[in-house]
Amino acid sequence: MISDWLTPAETRRLASALTAVLGLLGLAGLLAFLVVPSLRYQADPDRGGPGGTGLINPVLGETGWLDPTDYPARAKQELPPLDPKTVLTATPALLEQGKALYAQECASCHGPGGKGDGPAGVGLTPRPRDFTGQGGWKNGPRLDAIYRTLDEGLPGSGMGSFNYLPKAERMALVHYVQSLGAFDHGTDPAGQAALEHLFASGETLPNRIPVQAAVAALCREYAAARPAP
Repeated sequence: MISDWLTPAETRRLASALTAVLGLLGLAGLLAFLVVPSLRYQADPDRGGPGGTGLINPVLGETGWLDPTDYPARAKQELPPLDPKTVLTATPALLEQGKALYAQECASCHGPGGKGDGPAGVGLTPRPRDFTGQGGWKNGPRLDAIYRTLDEGLPGSGMGSFNYLPKAERMALVHYVQSLGAFDHGTDPAGQAALEHLFASGETLPNRIPVQAAVAALCREYAAARPAP
């Protein structure tokens, strides 16, 4: 039953996603089939761009530009606390993990080099953040500030929340984002202490059901409850 997946927060997320999809369906269809896919495949070497392999199979967890909230189903998970030292300092392993997450989650808008020039961000206002420049960061470029942006998103922009990712993965993404800019990102003792407390407290990843799967389940339940005469 779909009710087994839903929490109040998940219900609000699904309702918001469905409203947005229905409201933009006409324009979305035109862009989906004529404009956005060709731009993304041309810009991505792994999808047929210059020098690429010509493969256009979707990456697991990537849902395209239409509905960024529609991720694969996930059952509730309880994750144990982490030693903050293992995630708050950039290591080659964390940067490699962050690079993979960036390619999957961020590059379509922010561009492969983090300059805010990704094809999916062309029509966004304001434009996606240029991670290579020091100025104009809404929350700042510190570790805790970038983490806050990933956790909460930026209201009034195309930047949504990435709180569906485990905290350790978000931190790997923070380190990689910082690596794209060759400038002093600054530190804040209070912000650092807050991150240490955050990672030492463990976390719960709630149930998550894709919007399309939720719609299909609702339709099945409706049909079962109201059989045709």
